[in-house]
Amino acid sequence: MRKILLLLCVLMGLSENVFVEPATIPESHNEVWGARGSGDVLIKREIVKETFKPLRVVSSDYEFRQKADSIVHPRTITQIVVTDIYTDGDGGYASLKSGGPGMDFAVIHLKSQRGHGYHFTIDFYGQ
Repeated sequence: MRKILLLLCVLMGLSENVFVEPATIPESHNEVWGARGSGDVLIKREIVKETFKPLRVVSSDYEFRQKADSIVHPRTITQIVVTDIYTDGDGGYASLKSGGPGMDFAVIHLKSQRGHGYHFTIDFYGQ
């Protein structure tokens, strides 16, 4: 009986050391709004970057509007893909403020983390 109890204690002690919680992996803060179809084309690709300001949060609005004077019928946005270039978790955040899929314009709010900047690639797809 003692041997079984001792064996159980040893096994339980070893099992605590075997199960280690996985380390958190920093991620990019990518965003996707809408869905791309087979006939969709890239309307515009924009690279937006803002440098850091010590102890401050940097934010701005990026506005995408198609020029009415050069385009008779502006394309309808089907998908917006915002890719965070910072892959270490220190990048910024993007949120759709107005417009977007189903419209011909979009306003995207970009915001950094405190003490960091942001660097995004924004792709607009449409038909």
